[in-house]
Amino acid sequence: MANSYKITEFAVSDLKEIWEYIAEFNSESASRTINELTEKFHLLANNPMLGRTEHDYIIGLRSFPYKKYVIYYFPTENGVEIYRVFHGARNIEDSFEDYFEGLKS
Repeated sequence: MANSYKITEFAVSDLKEIWEYIAEFNSESASRTINELTEKFHLLANNPMLGRTEHDYIIGLRSFPYKKYVIYYFPTENGVEIYRVFHGARNIEDSFEDYFEGLKS
């Protein structure tokens, strides 16, 4: 049985933003990009250690670049949890504020 991936609400929101931005110019390209990212989620689910560690930000976090984007995820017992998907030029430290805010609650 193949491993699976789970997508956090943050990642769903990220994917929606990516699609909307690209769709302003070309909706077919936007859909293709999301489909390609989803293919990478399957790849990571079956190869959770493929990405590099990002322990400087969050213990256990890994990243995997794809084209202009970076997929941030956590390996799990049965695959991966896709935590965030960002454009590679985005400020990562600011982007993970939501994680640290959640720890304070």
